[in-house]
Amino acid sequence: MSSAAPEDNDVPGGGRTTAPLVRLRLFGGFRAERDGGPPLPRRWSRPGAQILVRLLAVAPGHRLHREQIQEVCWPDAAPGAATNNLRVALHAARRALEPELAPRAASSYLLSEGALLALHPERVVVDADETEARSLAALADGSEEALEAALTSHAGEFLPEDRYTEWAAPRRDRLAGLRLRLLLDLAGLRLGREEYGTAADTARLALAVSPAEERAHQLLMSACLGQGLRAQVVRQYELCRDALAEELGIAPSAETERLRGLAVGPPGPEAAPARTAAPLLPAAALAAAREPLYGRDALLTELTGEGEHPVVLVGGEAGLGKTRLVGHAARRLAERGAVVLWGATHDAEGPTPYGPFVEALDDWLSGRPAVERAHWAATCPELAPLLSALRLPSAAPPPAARPAGPLGAPGAEGAYAERLRLFQGVERLLGALGRDDGAGGVVIVLDDLHAADPGTFHLLARLARRAAGSDRPPWRFLVTCRDDEPFPGDHAARLDDLVDAGLARRIAVPRLAREDSDALVRATLAGLGRRPAGAERLEAVWSLSLGNPLFAVELASAPERAADPETSPGTDPDGGSPVEPPAGVRHLVGRRLGRLGADARRMAEVVAAAAGTAPLTEVLAV
Repeated sequence: MSSAAPEDNDVPGGGRTTAPLVRLRLFGGFRAERDGGPPLPRRWSRPGAQILVRLLAVAPGHRLHREQIQEVCWPDAAPGAATNNLRVALHAARRALEPELAPRAASSYLLSEGALLALHPERVVVDADETEARSLAALADGSEEALEAALTSHAGEFLPEDRYTEWAAPRRDRLAGLRLRLLLDLAGLRLGREEYGTAADTARLALAVSPAEERAHQLLMSACLGQGLRAQVVRQYELCRDALAEELGIAPSAETERLRGLAVGPPGPEAAPARTAAPLLPAAALAAAREPLYGRDALLTELTGEGEHPVVLVGGEAGLGKTRLVGHAARRLAERGAVVLWGATHDAEGPTPYGPFVEALDDWLSGRPAVERAHWAATCPELAPLLSALRLPSAAPPPAARPAGPLGAPGAEGAYAERLRLFQGVERLLGALGRDDGAGGVVIVLDDLHAADPGTFHLLARLARRAAGSDRPPWRFLVTCRDDEPFPGDHAARLDDLVDAGLARRIAVPRLAREDSDALVRATLAGLGRRPAGAERLEAVWSLSLGNPLFAVELASAPERAADPETSPGTDPDGGSPVEPPAGVRHLVGRRLGRLGADARRMAEVVAAAAGTAPLTEVLAV
């Protein structure tokens, strides 16, 4: 038989039948109280004894296996030492709960059930049990009196001395969840009775329990709306958005967005910001569509038709007229009621954060009156640091950007949340723009995307996914990019991913056919007031341009000069100038050659010196 102390061998149910109740308080710090008999000591002789009782008070059914207790209290002790420690702690705990207990007498409160230790089910009352039962009953009842009474039982922190222990966490979380439900139901009840002040206070208590509880944010926003505190509604929306992004990685729900819209939107039709008639096209689009197209009718029809892909990638080498083609498509779509936004990247400036999106949105917003821009600044405050059109003279300066983290986003902490807020702001602005102004939706042109920064590709992918998931896509993209030279970084792979995901389709712009090239040359000469081109001049332009519209226009536009056909065999026999590459063509070709490696550039020079055609053996020999 074991040499355990007598108290360790007591039988269940032993001891006096008249023992008073012991009440274990877990809220506000552990303490044990008794309804009668000698007072219990405030300080226990052994800390392990109190931990033992706290463990049993928290455990389901208030019983645990001895080995479980040993693992929690003495995880590093040898089995024999842990068993002895438990025996000593159990003896001390029985004496603490029942100071008058006679030697070898059975405890009235701590029971041994073989390998299990348990609290007596009728003589020990735990306040957490009472609180949980009262909370469940109040939630079922739903009355304000029951909810308030249940909340009073959640007084103080649950076992603050065990705040970071794993064994107390499940019970703590369950009780916190019940308190949160009580607060939410009570706030909703008060809001329904239009008691906006008390409803707001109760919702704030719920947020103190769970900052990412969206229903609590919604209740508080509704209470602020009831009090006419529109700015506080917007501020609470921002707090909700940040909490959801940081803790859960999700965006606010449609109901939360609706409440924000009630705050930032006009209180009545008479207060709506006056809208000016939007220009038919941005200036860049007008410039692109100014000149006529030749040989692009089929492509233009394809670009302006309905399609299942939210992104159309218009590719081709430099000089094929991709921008002009998209400009004509944008004008045709605008005539059908679409709102057209136009942004581009610029090789000379280098990639800037979200460059084409910033240019497109700033261009549209800058044409709006100040009252409307103020409306958008309140609706999308996260865009103000990025869009200069939203930084009104009377507005506070935008917050300083945080230091760049390793990925180029604002400092590593919260970088994802920062980007998510920005993307959501763009979505709100584009969505509202389409609803308010665009019977034909919103068309965003991103010109020369090959020179954009990675953030632009991330934003494009997100907006494309949002559009693809809508029954009636609120926006679509026309994107131009070169495909005759390598993209920087992994940009080409990002576009391939859009195509593979079914979010984008490619349209390749070919070179012009001979008849279309000749028509373009004739129109160019007529626009310059020059004499019509003869057959040999057209042939010469064609042989040099090979159907590239930019080259054809540059060659046709080259200034005429007098020449002697006998001494200048390249002269135009119809009286024009020598047909030689003008400065614009030379600059474009030189810039493209400059991107080649030294060996590739040397080979191009050899082939060019041979008038464009040379046997491979000769090229290798040189």
